[in-house]
Amino acid sequence: MTTIPRGLCGDIDTPRPIRAIAGKLIIAGWCLLGSSREAPRVRLVTNDCVLPITERIDRPDLAQQWPDEPAARHGGFSITAQLPCGIHLARVEAQMPDGSWRVFKTLAIAVESLPFAAALDCPPTDQRITRRVHLEGWALHPQAKLETLAVRYGHQEIPCQLGLSRTDLPAIHPDSSYADQAGFKSSTILAAGHGPLRFKAKLSDGTSAISRTPFQITIATDENIGSEINLEAARIGLPANRAGLPRTEATPAVRPLNLFFVLHGSFASNSALHVTALANELVTMGHVCTVAVTHDLDTLHRQRAPRFQGMLHADAAKQLSYPNKAGPDIIHAWTTRENVRVMTEKLRASHPKAKVVVHLEDNEQQLLAVNLGLTQAKLDAASETELDALIPANLSHPRRSRDFLNSADGITIITEMLREFTPGSHPCHLLWPAADARYFYPQSLPWDFRHILDRTPGETVLFYHGNVHPANAAEMRELYAAVLLLNQEGTPTTLIRTGLDTVDFLGNLALQVAPHVLSLGQILHHEHLPNLMALADFFVQPGAPDAFNNYRFPSKLPEFFSIGRPVILPRANLGQLVEHGIDAYVLDRADAAGIAAAIVALRDDPGLTSRLAAGALKFAATHFSWRRSAETLAQFYSSILASSSHVRTTG
Repeated sequence: MTTIPRGLCGDIDTPRPIRAIAGKLIIAGWCLLGSSREAPRVRLVTNDCVLPITERIDRPDLAQQWPDEPAARHGGFSITAQLPCGIHLARVEAQMPDGSWRVFKTLAIAVESLPFAAALDCPPTDQRITRRVHLEGWALHPQAKLETLAVRYGHQEIPCQLGLSRTDLPAIHPDSSYADQAGFKSSTILAAGHGPLRFKAKLSDGTSAISRTPFQITIATDENIGSEINLEAARIGLPANRAGLPRTEATPAVRPLNLFFVLHGSFASNSALHVTALANELVTMGHVCTVAVTHDLDTLHRQRAPRFQGMLHADAAKQLSYPNKAGPDIIHAWTTRENVRVMTEKLRASHPKAKVVVHLEDNEQQLLAVNLGLTQAKLDAASETELDALIPANLSHPRRSRDFLNSADGITIITEMLREFTPGSHPCHLLWPAADARYFYPQSLPWDFRHILDRTPGETVLFYHGNVHPANAAEMRELYAAVLLLNQEGTPTTLIRTGLDTVDFLGNLALQVAPHVLSLGQILHHEHLPNLMALADFFVQPGAPDAFNNYRFPSKLPEFFSIGRPVILPRANLGQLVEHGIDAYVLDRADAAGIAAAIVALRDDPGLTSRLAAGALKFAATHFSWRRSAETLAQFYSSILASSSHVRTTG
């Protein structure tokens, strides 16, 4: 056969599966068009790009196979390009005489990055490090600069100094522009710890990378860990999460809505826990949800399998569209804080048909006064210029927030008390928070682990997760003072605490209470909390009825109740609704004395403890459900869209 069939003919010679290491793709093949004097133009098309051929390749083998085809010898080609990492589905196309493009091959291309690598130069070792020394060596990612580097082993993480000169590495890694500054040295000498050595780097593109090594750290003691602690002992872990309660199918929405939530912080905030839970449920009902945050979009990774789209305020302001090519039906502004108000007003101008709903979850004016250290009278007397200079973007402006509420089409509130801040003519909906039933469900005490944690027989363990800030600093000090008081009066008590402290709330109490507090810092993934919470005997929400507590609904309370332990709380917000001795242990004031007395009473009355544990679970099952909250919220949205009775006013 000296001629090919009339029409298109071609193939890819590069062996399959096609892999592109470090993003560099090289594909070779051939393509001919029967009876054509020239080989056709060829391109490779992916979802991300269109790549023309890089080079024509002489193909004597094709000329020998088809001697009567004038274009055969010139039918070879190669395509060289840089592709982003991932799996790419590609089409190889040839241009026909009429100018159209026809596919003659489809490919799957695996684009792989070169791995992050690290190596030790000091100390010289046979893979077992037993001395407390500095670690020195090099760490390099071929395509991204290292922002931070830490050595990790056992329970230790030690930061490293970066950017040290390495004249030997550019020759070994010629493709990296960072090789000559890839040296590192640990910031401190090694501390006591036992386990394999790993390096963890944060890269300039925001991602993280891990490099494992063959080295083993075995350092028995240091100035903080004595010989009485055996770091090589067998470890006892916490039970793994089991599947939560069976989930029923969500009722499909009759009219799916485009919904847009505006948050005042990142996805790491408490408000984000509420918004993302609702958004996930609304998506299961058929609605389309987008959630915008002010900063740190990468905190979305702390969400387990989010069903909504996340974006930054800045990106939403530039362009916002939904799969149906329409804009948002509802813009839900999560509080009246300035960054939320400004973003919402921009969206309202771009999407005039959208209805605006504003959510209230705090006494915003009280928060403003506490954070600024000013009285309400001084705030009321301040001029506009003075307020503009005082008020940061993440707090509410006392005057603009009122205008913002007046201009809304509807308002959601987290407690009934917040209704007093709403314009009376506006539709208003009570929206309680809940607990994620995938993780927060009845948990028994993991006794194997508790026996290790308990310092004495009959130890009492409390658990509190949450940040300390100016508004709750005083009541958090009362919780710590209660722990100290219990230990001083013969009731050994340990507080397990997670969260960040943004203020010094303990002062001279810190040293006294430190032996009784296990501080775990911030737990980045909320789903990891329940296993820690299961270690507790009781949950305590400190506080008292006041201008802060009366108007809020602590997001941890539904999670407290859902685990199945007695909950101690003040007669404020939820404490005004639960029944003392049935649902929870309610105190007029959950201060140090009150908390300590409640814990002693519960320790002395196992029957009451059992009843309150059961009561907490019953209350949670009846009142805390993100599914129910989302369903009623969707109904509220629909009622606002269907109603034309409310006339929007502007301030």
